This record gives sequence, structure tokens and C-alpha cells, in this order.
Amino acid sequence: MSCPYYEDFTRLCITRFPHIRNYTSFETCQSENHTNCLIFNVLQKKFNCKYLERCALDAIKGVPPLLKYFVEDDKTMRLFRDIVVTYCTVEGKHVQCANYKLYEQGIQPPLELLPNGKKIKITDLLLRKEISID
Repeated sequence: MSCPYYEDFTRLCITRFPHIRNYTSFETCQSENHTNCLIFNVLQKKFNCKYLERCALDAIKGVPPLLKYFVEDDKTMRLFRDIVVTYCTVEGKHVQCANYKLYEQGIQPPLELLPNGKKIKITDLLLRKEISID
């Protein structure tokens, strides 16, 4: 079974998040693993934070393309999925996100800022340090 948003190459995910074209092969879309996809999880939710697309774009632009190959593993993707399902797609909880608070003040959040206010370093991801979302 493949992703329901990936039918006849009419990719709703690309319409909503056009910058991902350069960063994924879409193999996940054609497999049973599509339920692990961040965008699939976002599209399944009735609520999305108003800054969700902006956060995603900032993350895509902020991470060098070569580095993405080193952090696109199951553990890192699980971390990002936890962020999405804990903050970005939960009405009421999204306002507790540290990035949301900065956007509301007109401040560009640093790439390493997690929703819980902790900071993560790319080296933490590369060295596979344990990172959790509260």
C-alpha cells in the first residue's frame, strides 16, 4: 500500500511543501512506511500550527543538503515526527512551542531551537546523542 496523497503523481505533499522536491526520493510514499512520513502525519491532522510551513522551510533551508544524508535516519526522523505530533498539529499545545513564541514576537527562531526550549546541535544528531521532546 502506498500513501493516499501520492496518487497518479498528484502529490498533495508537494503542493503544501514544495521545497521537499529537492530533498526526498519519494520511495517512502510508494511503500507501507508512508505512515512514518512527517508530511503524511501533518496532512492527517485536522489542526496545523500557522507557522508549520514556515518552520519546515526554515529547517530545509538551514540544513546543508549534504548534511541531510547523515541525519535522515530512523532515530532522527522519529525525533522530528515527535515534534510534529506533540506540538505542530495539536491545537492549544502549539502555542507552548518555543519557536511559535518567537515567531509571534517577529523573531526568527534559531534552527537548533526545539519546541520545548532546549537547543540541539547538528553534531548531537550526527553523534546520535539521545534527544527527547517533552
